[in-house]
Amino acid sequence: MIGTRIKNILDEKDISINEFSRRVGISPQTLYSMVKRDNNKIDFDLLLKICRELNEPLNSFFPENLLPAMPSHDEMGLLHKYRQLDEHGKKLTELVLTTEFERVSAKIVEEKKAPCKVIPLYATPAAAGYANPILGEDFEDYEVPFDSVADFAARIQGDSMEPYIHDGSIVLVSRTQPLSDGDVGLFFVDGDSICKQYCEDCFGNVYLFSLNRERADADRTIMSGSGLTVFCFGKVLLPKRIPLPVN
Repeated sequence: MIGTRIKNILDEKDISINEFSRRVGISPQTLYSMVKRDNNKIDFDLLLKICRELNEPLNSFFPENLLPAMPSHDEMGLLHKYRQLDEHGKKLTELVLTTEFERVSAKIVEEKKAPCKVIPLYATPAAAGYANPILGEDFEDYEVPFDSVADFAARIQGDSMEPYIHDGSIVLVSRTQPLSDGDVGLFFVDGDSICKQYCEDCFGNVYLFSLNRERADADRTIMSGSGLTVFCFGKVLLPKRIPLPVN
C-alpha cells in the first residue's frame, strides 16, 4: 500500500526515483525496492520525511481503518530523548516501561473482573474434630462472588471431615441459611468450636457427626437436658448434600 501510493504520487508529480531518493536521503535501490515490493514496513521518520517532501498528509498512505495512532508532541519528545540514550539507558528505560505496562495491564484486568464482595476470613480456624478457641476478631478480608450468601469464611483443621472438607481448606459459612438434618455447620460446644454434620432427633438430642467415619471417635452427642451449651455459628456451604451416617 505505501509503496504503491509513493509510486503513484511520484508519477503524478513527474518526479523520478533517482531525484526523490536524493531528496529524502536514501539510495535509489532502497526506494525502488520499496515501490516495487509495495513494502508497508517503513521507518516512521522516513515516512514523515517522504510526506514532507511530497507535501502529502500521513493518512493518505493508509486506509482509514489502518491509520496508526499518531504520537502526541510529548510522545515524540520522549521518542527523541530515547534515541539519544546509550544501550544502558535504553535497556533501563525499556525495563521501566515493561514494569509499568504490566502494572497497568494487571489493573485493567482487575477492574474487568466480575463484581465481588468481601467477607471476613477468620485466622482462628474452626477445628474439624479438635478443640479450638471460638471465632474471634482476628481475621483478614476474603473475596467471594457478589451473589454469594456467605457471611464469613473459616479455615478447617483436622481430618474428621474428609474427603468433603480437607485439612487446611477454607469453608464459606452463612449465618442466615436455615440448618436442617444432614447439613454441615460450625458449632460451639461446651467451649470448643467444631465443624460437624448436624442431626437432631424428636427428643431434642443433638448429634454432631464426622463426615470421615474412620474418625467417628470425634463425633459429639449432646443429650437434651445435659446442660451442655450448643451454639451454631452458621451453615457451611457445600456443593452438594451429604447423607447422614447409617452407623
